[in-house]
Amino acid sequence: MKANEHADWRLPAFGEFCPAPTVWAQMAGYIDGEGSILINTQKRGKSEVCGFYLRVTVANTDVRLPVWLKENFGGTYKDANSEKYYEGKNWRRCYHWGASAHRAAWVLHNCLPYLVIKREQAELGIALQISISKFVRAAGKKLPPELLEERKSLKRRLLVLKARGVNMEPAQAARIQEVS
Repeated sequence: MKANEHADWRLPAFGEFCPAPTVWAQMAGYIDGEGSILINTQKRGKSEVCGFYLRVTVANTDVRLPVWLKENFGGTYKDANSEKYYEGKNWRRCYHWGASAHRAAWVLHNCLPYLVIKREQAELGIALQISISKFVRAAGKKLPPELLEERKSLKRRLLVLKARGVNMEPAQAARIQEVS
């Protein structure tokens, strides 16, 4: 599937990928244990936020996992850091697999029945993808303010779920407001 093609992410198959239910369950375990669900923003220059996109990542120090993820779900993987990062440290390399937008929504949608820890985060990511499908950007067409606010709210809610600690520190709350 080419980058600009938009498959229906609510189906079990996406392009040439059609994982078995057991593979979806495995993927859910990797997301719960080693994964991140992100709502990222896009900006043009120093201007206001112009867009949002969903991203799912899984990190591991064994390259076999991201290779397996790419073979079963597509997406990309890479060494998480530069050579310089590892200099003088007795650390293993870390690899990140990732998927964005439609592919990320497809992964979350099909993992949803198996997710334990990150189910609420996945639901917010899916809600973002649904919100994105409500508005098709065209030249000169601006995102309606209510959709912009809906997406900002989804990002804030996701960041609150991911906040560390029992009580959110004031600095965390301020940062959440700042980035969403």
